[in-house]
Amino acid sequence: MIITDEELMALLDSEEPDIPGFYPITLFALDSVAYESVSTAGLPSYVCVRRIRPDTCWQWDGLFSTGAIALYAPAAHEGKAYLPHLQRSHPGVYSIESDWLGGLADSYQQWCDWLSRTQVLLLEDHPFQGAQIQQMLASMGLPCAWVQDETACVRVLSEEHIELLVCDLSLAEHDAISVLMNQPQYQESRLPIVLLSAHDQTLIDAARRLLHDAGFNIMAAFSKPLPKDDLFRVLKSLYLGPQRQQRLGGLRTIRSWHGYVEGQLALLSNPPLEDPLWLAVAGLPARWEQLRTWLSQRGREPSELTLLIHRRDNLLTTVERFALVLQASLAGSKLALLLDNQQHLPFELLERLPLQALLLGHGMLADMESLTSDSLLGRFITRARELSIDLYVDDPFDLLDSEVWSDRGVIGRW
Repeated sequence: MIITDEELMALLDSEEPDIPGFYPITLFALDSVAYESVSTAGLPSYVCVRRIRPDTCWQWDGLFSTGAIALYAPAAHEGKAYLPHLQRSHPGVYSIESDWLGGLADSYQQWCDWLSRTQVLLLEDHPFQGAQIQQMLASMGLPCAWVQDETACVRVLSEEHIELLVCDLSLAEHDAISVLMNQPQYQESRLPIVLLSAHDQTLIDAARRLLHDAGFNIMAAFSKPLPKDDLFRVLKSLYLGPQRQQRLGGLRTIRSWHGYVEGQLALLSNPPLEDPLWLAVAGLPARWEQLRTWLSQRGREPSELTLLIHRRDNLLTTVERFALVLQASLAGSKLALLLDNQQHLPFELLERLPLQALLLGHGMLADMESLTSDSLLGRFITRARELSIDLYVDDPFDLLDSEVWSDRGVIGRW
């Protein structure tokens, strides 16, 4: 499995879960009063709304300065530890008495301006499809140069400031793999690349994996026709840059219902300074020695680390990754499992690994609410409890009733 920082965040959550379509701007309502104000305001079509609760671990500086605003009613946060931070003048943070609708309009204009400055290069040798894709990109507000062969592609990339390459995987003379492999300078420059093909998605994903492992910055791989909303999401991840990591990363803290911090789920590129550290196995070095050195350089002990496993890590069939997990466990690290759907329940991982925690994803909430003991998921959860594995439910915004979920055997949220 390939996983980049953006893919890891998408695996754990997204800014607009369960909201169809694409919205360039997100409005975060920080309390019920703000949410009610938003509900009656008649928002523009480019905005989606999220109801969340602030957390003391938020890093407010720059948190909502791009692609989002936060709205709050001051009286709803009296006595909260974060209130002094909330009341300071932070970009993108508005009280309900301020011109927050103007803030939305400004945020959307910044997005449109960024699109108009983002030069895209399209490499597509089919005349009709090339013209069609170029026209679609132009309708999205993107300036797009279109070339039909490798020579022209390399020339444009060397002469112009291209910020995204959309590349057809199958060309008449060459395929995108050979084109890119012949230009190793784009590995070093980390040029964002989107692959596009009429082939089966499995083949497209295999090409993506090959190029990613070779060091290219493959943002996505789509089957034709190019899906506009999905491409917009890729563009938004480029637009937000490190801020998206900051916005989502600050919300993924594993806590008991009583507020005790069990750890913070993070990235190698942005580890917490003090809290116990949780890292997804998919984003780790191949060998335990490398990870142990990384911990040592940051003054961390293996006992402060929990490795988060996902079924797509294919742990039991990937020798190096399985060795990494076992060696970390022998050194004192804890192991946790992320379960985000009930279609593929990894019973074998429960029996083969000394798991200490099970994180239930957002998509599991409805399944857990209707859980029966004789269902497959019911048997999985029962076995996890028999093994004394702690259950945590996906609730980064502290919106769930802890008493209800405690009765279901869940000890905390993440």
